Amino acid sequence: MSQELNIPVSVIVAVYNAEKTLPRLLDSLKAQTMQDFEVLLIDDGSNDNSCTICDRYAETDSRFKVFHKPNEGIGATRQFGIEHATGEYTIHTDADDWVEPDYLEQLYNAAVSSGADMVVCDFWRLCFNRTNYMKQEPESFDTGILIQELLGRLANSPWNKLLRRSFYMDRNIRYTDGLNYGEDQLFNLQMIKAGASVAYLPKALYHYDMDVNPASAVQGFTIAKINHREKFISELKVLLPSGYETFIDNKHLEVAYMAIMSGEYTKKQFLDTYSYLSRVRWREYRNQNSITSIKIIIWTALHVSFRLALVFSAFKKYVRRLRQ
Repeated sequence: MSQELNIPVSVIVAVYNAEKTLPRLLDSLKAQTMQDFEVLLIDDGSNDNSCTICDRYAETDSRFKVFHKPNEGIGATRQFGIEHATGEYTIHTDADDWVEPDYLEQLYNAAVSSGADMVVCDFWRLCFNRTNYMKQEPESFDTGILIQELLGRLANSPWNKLLRRSFYMDRNIRYTDGLNYGEDQLFNLQMIKAGASVAYLPKALYHYDMDVNPASAVQGFTIAKINHREKFISELKVLLPSGYETFIDNKHLEVAYMAIMSGEYTKKQFLDTYSYLSRVRWREYRNQNSITSIKIIIWTALHVSFRLALVFSAFKKYVRRLRQ
């Protein structure tokens, strides 16, 4: 791991089986108006043509550096990139997406002019063939407000946040080992809790493409993903200050809902794992419309009929498919 500041920005790209979209991202990085940066391509054990694509770009542009490693998941791959970065600032990009030509220049100039440890910009979100402008201006730069915003309204993606590398390295802020869900949110919360100064850049410089990979890590319910969410909640309990008990309960309900929707749990497995939710303060959620159907399905599974809860969940999945 190099401690010397050789370049202004290190771009870390976690790559796993992204042969269809990776060239689009890498071409957009090659086209940057800023010239002095490095791109770390971390091939996380891809078994498609991604590794060859990474090697090709590195052969033609010395700013691109390739690392091939066994598959470990997104959290470990992002951390691997951090440990090999040399830039004063770092930022992550995902292989499914692409960036504006002045992406790095705008973020870096904002970081230098503001002196901030974290610079946040807006982004474009492509979803169901619609492109929406996602404004990411924090309500306040107060630490408590920023924590609330990162737990709710603001995206926790690492690709619209340029970070001062020395800030998180000096404080041993790192991605949680073995966690492949919520890993970016935990990293961001650690930054804010440690006192990172934040600046906001009111420009959309990143294109987040949710349509290109419907089988991505953020979609679908499996036992493996549910287990990662359980670990995420455990980490949140340690990280968050007092006063966030309702938020944690909300997360527990979401995971139990996923367990039902997955269809992979028997009644006994579900009750053995989630019977503690009978103690959750249900009334505190009565005004949270977003969790109403979740409450109904979980309450039915716990207190009425697990089979009936499965029927409700199947109907909900059917309606969701129709809306797509």
